Amino acid sequence: MTELRLVIGNKNYSAWSLCPWLMLKMYDIDFDEIKIQLYQDNTAEKLGPFSPSLKVPVLLHKDINVWDSLSICEYINEELIGGAAWPASAKLRACARSVSAEAHSEFLGLKRDWPMNCKASFPLTPSEVLINEIARIDAIWSCCRRKYGENGSYLFGRFSIADCMYAAMAIRFESYGAELSSEANTYMQTLLDNPFVQKWITLGRREKETLSIAYSSTG
Repeated sequence: MTELRLVIGNKNYSAWSLCPWLMLKMYDIDFDEIKIQLYQDNTAEKLGPFSPSLKVPVLLHKDINVWDSLSICEYINEELIGGAAWPASAKLRACARSVSAEAHSEFLGLKRDWPMNCKASFPLTPSEVLINEIARIDAIWSCCRRKYGENGSYLFGRFSIADCMYAAMAIRFESYGAELSSEANTYMQTLLDNPFVQKWITLGRREKETLSIAYSSTG
């Protein structure tokens, strides 16, 4: 057992579990994975020893317990990789933090109506709310790529926490057939082609559990 453990939910459904998992993989950090199936009679009992919020993901490092996906990514960045997961300049860091926080707190319609499902592959007609949210994400992706992406294929060139925060949204968009601009679509494909995102999708598709409710037990 390593001194670093990540508690996650079902890979097929737990969008927020993907964020720190992807970050740990991208920065080649060794960790043990603890997967707890969501929405079972004993889910809260199993999460109790790890998560004060009874939600996933949770990071356990020595005697430190960190919950909430964005907080976990910040902790990994500060304590384990020397700040490498944010852009170097203050201007770009401010923008990267802003779009990451927006991914975390906004787009409630998409999170509710287009839940992450690695097995799904069928187009859905978006509501007006979803159309507006998709347009906002398209604008974020296109603007960041155009203004800050010259040194790589991710939002701010090289891979960052911002990309972790939007990885599950790329899976949603592919599953349900979101219509994107050319720039945003290219970035979506960059996320989907990431070998660790591909690995997550493959493992999610192998899971046998099926959930038919809204997936609100992650953060």
